[in-house]
Parts: sequence; C-alpha cells; structure tokens
Amino acid sequence: MKKLTIAALLTLSLGGVAYTAMAQHGGPGHRGAMLEQVDVNQDGNITKDELSAHRAERFNSADTNGDNLVSAQEFEAFREAERERKRAERQAKHFAKIDANGDGVITAEEHEAAASERMDRMFDRIDADGDGVITESEREAAKEAMRERRGKRGMGRRG
Repeated sequence: MKKLTIAALLTLSLGGVAYTAMAQHGGPGHRGAMLEQVDVNQDGNITKDELSAHRAERFNSADTNGDNLVSAQEFEAFREAERERKRAERQAKHFAKIDANGDGVITAEEHEAAASERMDRMFDRIDADGDGVITESEREAAKEAMRERRGKRGMGRRG
C-alpha cells in the first residue's frame, strides 16, 4: 500500500509536465518555453512520444539509484533540487534586472536606481493622500491591506 501511495504521488507530481513547466516559466503566458522543454527534436511539434520521453526523463532524474523505483527519500531530494534550481533561476533573473548594463556586477548606482524605483512605488502606494508623508494611520492601513492580501492568497496566520 505504501509503494502504491508513493507511486500515485510520484505519478501526479512527475506526470504533471504541463502544469509543472508552466509554473517554472511563469504561468500560462509562458507556454512557449514550457513546450520547448517537451519538444525534444525542436521541430515545433510535440508528439505523445516526446511527452512520454519527457515524463520518463523526469522520473529517471528522481530515481537516483536506477532501480526503477522512487523512494520517499529520492522523491524529496528530487523536489528539493527542483526548488533550488527554481530559486537560483529567480535569483539570477533578479540580479540581471538590477545589473542594468549587464556586465555581471551591480554598481552602487545600479543598486540605488533599482532600490529607489521600488521604494518610490511602495512609498506612493502607502502615502494615500499623496502629501509626501506617511502617517501612522497610513502605515496601519498599509499593514491591514497587506494582511488582507496575504489572507486571500492563503498566507495569513492560522490560529
């Protein structure tokens, strides 16, 4: 029964190629990048064989000892490696956004430009009356709005 449960979870996790790849590439608007992963021969078409090969590749990536079974430990290691890869991609993308001239380093000027743009947007959003001063009541309103947004996304406190 335990093997069946693990197999079912693995099938759902590794078999959800389209959903996983869409999530990796930023959602439905990035289907092209997702499809490129599955389109092995890069002919612009995806066959069932290519989809099957992609699923098998993901399974084999998780099956680190090659026994054609994925243990709970292998599954967790696979998921952790995927999370780390996605984190590294997000970090590289964020770095590139700040590194305005693309030279691989962030200067104080680039940092200031990126930070001031973000902070100015945040300041303007919190300064409800637009007078250039964030009052205590505006701070409290911003905190409450943030709590509401997090609650709608399922990130609110439980208790």
